[in-house]
Amino acid sequence: MRTQDERLRELIAEQAAEWHVAHSEGALSPQQARAFMHWLRVSPAHVAEYLTIAALARDVSDAARRSTASALELASQEEEPVQPLRPERATPMNGISSPQMHRALSSRRPRRASQWPHARRLAAVASLLVASLAVWVGVHWLGSNGDVQTFATGRGEERSLQLPDNTLVQLDSDSAITVRFDGNRRQVDLDRGQAFFKVFRDPERPFSVQVGDSLIRDIGTAFDVYRRKADTTITVAEGRVQVWSGPSSQMSTHWWSWLRPTGGPSDAPVADLRAGEQVRIASTGKIISRGAVDMQQALAWTRGRIAFDNEAVAQVAAEFNRYNNVRISMEDGSVGELPISGTFNVHDVSTFVAFLGTLPHVRVEKHGDHIFVGVDREKKRHIRE
Repeated sequence: MRTQDERLRELIAEQAAEWHVAHSEGALSPQQARAFMHWLRVSPAHVAEYLTIAALARDVSDAARRSTASALELASQEEEPVQPLRPERATPMNGISSPQMHRALSSRRPRRASQWPHARRLAAVASLLVASLAVWVGVHWLGSNGDVQTFATGRGEERSLQLPDNTLVQLDSDSAITVRFDGNRRQVDLDRGQAFFKVFRDPERPFSVQVGDSLIRDIGTAFDVYRRKADTTITVAEGRVQVWSGPSSQMSTHWWSWLRPTGGPSDAPVADLRAGEQVRIASTGKIISRGAVDMQQALAWTRGRIAFDNEAVAQVAAEFNRYNNVRISMEDGSVGELPISGTFNVHDVSTFVAFLGTLPHVRVEKHGDHIFVGVDREKKRHIRE
């Protein structure tokens, strides 16, 4: 028959697993963050069990281990008795369940108090870790939520701005960014569209741009990021950038990212780019293309131009649609796939449409603010005859 102490330790293990799952699923709400800190402070046993769960999930970093080693040295001088845990204070966490983690932990037999060597020293270490966790939560959670700004442009609008750190940003038509700065890092989320960044160097605070699951880490540079539905294109004008992919990126913005390990094959960047290079990455994280690029063409939009070389008509038309209220639609897929080259003013739709009209077997019709591009079936029939 299980003793009360064994039942209590099982409950703590279950709660620790639930908190670990909550952290893995995303940022905690303010109410959850306060509840988590209260749960940690209830007893050193809570901290010890939480770190055990994190270790089982391979989420404990070298920094955490070094902190533990330092805590052990301080704990060797600890002589104050530790208050026993009261069952009535170990309440389950509301609103979070983890049946898979619970089943995985059900086979772990909780240790009796007599089985823990140096119990007083362990309790002292746990107390010090509680204080460390409290500092990390306070600094990272408050910092990451304290200074958030959003900038956006409408169709046909462009905007140049200077961020609080003196980084210069040129925002393209129909684009939006969310700026999240704190005392430790500078992060910009590219929500949609395209932006050019000339980053102000600050070795103490890394600068990064998040695009879906891809994270672009600046290493003192100027670069362009263009986000589409299916892919993202990154072009480096000066310096160097690294591109990381997936939720395991070492540049995670969650406050508990200090628990995650760094280094190792899974943490290698998917691309390391230098000036004059460009990479195109699918939304799945797979590299579509990579190599040297014509910078004049790649950054033509910063000068109000659209430049393309052997691009499909449909893709070029989509670019014009980003900047203008006049809409260009492809009525025939074969026309949309035709490769074309050229340079146009972003707002000069009429010249582009006139150019399309010169292509063999292409028909252009305008109805108000809508332009339809398709096959001239009369010419096509004549050719067949």
